[in-house]
Amino acid sequence: MIEIHVEPQRGMVDEPLAIRLTGLRPGDLVTLRASQTDDLARTWRAHAIFIANSSGEVEVREQAPQSGTYADADAMGLIWSMALDADEPNQGPFFRQQPTPLPVELVAEIDGAAVVRTTAERLYVADGVERIPVRDEGLVGTLFVPRGAGPHPAVITLPGSGGGLSESGAALYASHGYAGFALAYFNYPDLPQDLIDIPLEYFETAIQWLQRQPRLDGDRIAVSGTSRGGELVLLLGATFSAVKAVIAYVPSGIVHGGIGRSGVRGATAAWTFRGAAVPYMQPRVEKLSPEPPPTPPGVPIPLTQRFLRGMEDEEAVSRAEIPVERINGPVLLISGKDDAMWPSERLAEIARRRLEEHHFPHPYRHLAYAGAGHMIGTPYVPTTVLASRHPLTGELFAYGGTPKAYAAAREESWREVLRFLDDTFGSAKSVEVSAARVEHVS
Repeated sequence: MIEIHVEPQRGMVDEPLAIRLTGLRPGDLVTLRASQTDDLARTWRAHAIFIANSSGEVEVREQAPQSGTYADADAMGLIWSMALDADEPNQGPFFRQQPTPLPVELVAEIDGAAVVRTTAERLYVADGVERIPVRDEGLVGTLFVPRGAGPHPAVITLPGSGGGLSESGAALYASHGYAGFALAYFNYPDLPQDLIDIPLEYFETAIQWLQRQPRLDGDRIAVSGTSRGGELVLLLGATFSAVKAVIAYVPSGIVHGGIGRSGVRGATAAWTFRGAAVPYMQPRVEKLSPEPPPTPPGVPIPLTQRFLRGMEDEEAVSRAEIPVERINGPVLLISGKDDAMWPSERLAEIARRRLEEHHFPHPYRHLAYAGAGHMIGTPYVPTTVLASRHPLTGELFAYGGTPKAYAAAREESWREVLRFLDDTFGSAKSVEVSAARVEHVS
């Protein structure tokens, strides 16, 4: 009897799968298909064609497919290589807003006919984790608290320039023993609709609120953010001493201007503090080289060159640098060397170099991933979308990178993030991180 064996059949979404087919005849040509549906009701699909070995088995993590949506032996190739149908009108990235269980269907076919199928359930929330909607003191977010009395360290998770409220990252942190606080700050009901003049006091309120929660440890609070959220967490760490660790995905060590639906980009402040605009990049045109030619209609816009052009005004860069040396704890920077959205490797290096120059007393590290672009995050999701329309401006932007490199970067960086938190907030683990170099990860 042909069977699909999946381990774990029910497990965390950041845990790799072991997929094995048994009961085949040696030499059988079998197609293994995988599919899952995201929160936008879009179906993602992948497939791989294998030849059964002499024992009549296929071991996905050990065998390279003859053909399919990925090429090399890879336990999670059927997950990261999933893509949308060509006629799907919304070709944006895989989207999970609510951390509900994610079913993944696996089907084996021989000669075009399905011979066996099974479903693996992927979890964002571990058993015992409590989900608590938060609407206190003007805050809009969701707190995930690990099992046990605590007090638990906490991680505030912050989105980038798309805004909104995404709970999956916070849920995963809680599933690893850290209370996760998914915090929305714009582009969500009851909040500003644009990334313009967002007061840092809002995040100060969030920190103080967490410090008052009896099951949390107010002395162990980290912030984690991506893209403009990565810029934000560096800024928050430099502003509020209660932040004891910073995790910055594809971040910027300089502050950029605001973004709005009206097309406002860079002409006004994104952040304010104590009623004043936080200084941001305002390059002088006369200091810059000629503008690059416009991107043809329908072609994803690679913004990196535009950011690099603005950075030619070194004085403007200096005025907008985040004083990251004021951060009151370790810093982890994660970037993509092929980032087309903005030059995250170079922008992260501005922060790292500043830490080095100021003899920063805490551990810090910059992981720069070869072949990866702007979409580095938690692992084991489809990584095949390399461009999409911005939620605010509607423009089609390129992310850079390749699906396979993204998959590797997401897997490796997530392990490093969890190790970073364990080293920072754990009681007995030693911290072994470089305080003076960028790590180029191939």
